[in-house]
Amino acid sequence: MKILMHILSFEWKILWRSQTLKVLLLVILGAGLYGIYFGKFEVEKQQARIAEVQAEQRQRFDSLLVWAQLDTTLEANRAKYARALMPSGSDYRTHSNYTVVNTPSATAGLCLGQRDLYPVYYNLNITDFARKVNTGELANPMKLLTGNFDLSYVIVFLLPLLIISLFYNLYSVEKEGGTLPLLRAQTVSLFTLLLGKSIIRLFLIWGVGAILLLLGFLLQGVPLAATESGFFRWLGILLAYTTLWALVMVGVVALRRSSALSAMLGLGLWLVFTLITPALINLSVSAAQPLPNRAEVIHAVRTQNDKNWEMPKSYVLNQFYAAYPEYAEVDTTEFYPWYYATFTVLDQEAQALKAVIDEQVQERNAQMARWEWLAPAAWVHERLAGLCHTDRQSQMAFLKEAQAYHEKIKDFYFARLYEGASITLEDLRKLERGL
Repeated sequence: MKILMHILSFEWKILWRSQTLKVLLLVILGAGLYGIYFGKFEVEKQQARIAEVQAEQRQRFDSLLVWAQLDTTLEANRAKYARALMPSGSDYRTHSNYTVVNTPSATAGLCLGQRDLYPVYYNLNITDFARKVNTGELANPMKLLTGNFDLSYVIVFLLPLLIISLFYNLYSVEKEGGTLPLLRAQTVSLFTLLLGKSIIRLFLIWGVGAILLLLGFLLQGVPLAATESGFFRWLGILLAYTTLWALVMVGVVALRRSSALSAMLGLGLWLVFTLITPALINLSVSAAQPLPNRAEVIHAVRTQNDKNWEMPKSYVLNQFYAAYPEYAEVDTTEFYPWYYATFTVLDQEAQALKAVIDEQVQERNAQMARWEWLAPAAWVHERLAGLCHTDRQSQMAFLKEAQAYHEKIKDFYFARLYEGASITLEDLRKLERGL
């Protein structure tokens, strides 16, 4: 043990004298700090936009509460009073939008995941839900190609490169430098020497990763002791992932090839495990379980929407009454009952299509889960996104929450619209409290 500690001390002195190593460490630290800043900037931008739309909603409700209490004996007040209390005007300027937001977790800036590819809030009303979630921008192509340059990106993609640069010449540098015969002549085994060199490099990687992680949590303002923050889970994943890459490079060194070849092998494995393997898994699963293109889904929703408006009122209302038999006695000559029934029928048809797609997505996810161990980079990134609640499952949960809220809004308005009742001041206060 004493000999091993002496090797560690001596190897650390050699490493620290290397100007190349210092440059590499500065590059990694700089990239990590930029990733932390970028993630924090993106989340703060999203939070600012969420605060803005919530302030707009607050202002709208304040106006409605004032209008609902106006003196209607004055001609000038009657229009505003009607707009505040008439459910039939809810699709225009009155009770138009109710905001449901995907509030970022405390650590969302460390791994943005899906948050910059999908909306973080929806403005909902009693018209159709399908078009609001399916007819926006598909995704940012550049983000899909490169991902987010946040802290998780640095950990998943850049730290392995630092490991490769530190491990590739563990053995070959001694052989090529002519010191290998001298080392073999020592009483200490070559295995012990290489073990010491590997350990000090791994400790160095762990230290850099832990420093970046600590800075990330501190700069994001996340308390380390809080269980929900997941600091120690992040740290555990970081240590396990870097150790895996260290073992991979030890395997490369064990082949006893030249420095150049070892470096090329290391970079080749990095390409395979971080880029090629995830792409091949995705392609193979897509070939076995193809999904409809989202553009096709959007087109189907838009086509069905046009069809509903062109069909006779009876076609739409018959489907609507099948789902809402309690409103079957409504006068079909009225414009608004048919108007909102059309959106409801569209949502029903869109949900039927979505149910098929969701089933296919579950099948795909199950297939990919069987092979994700072949792509450790993708596996680690998905777990980090899960800790930050920015993964696909969290996005799907938000969509379900938004849809449930949309149904509550519809139930509230339909109960008044189809029964010919007005909205009351107490109803407005109930809406203000979130139904």
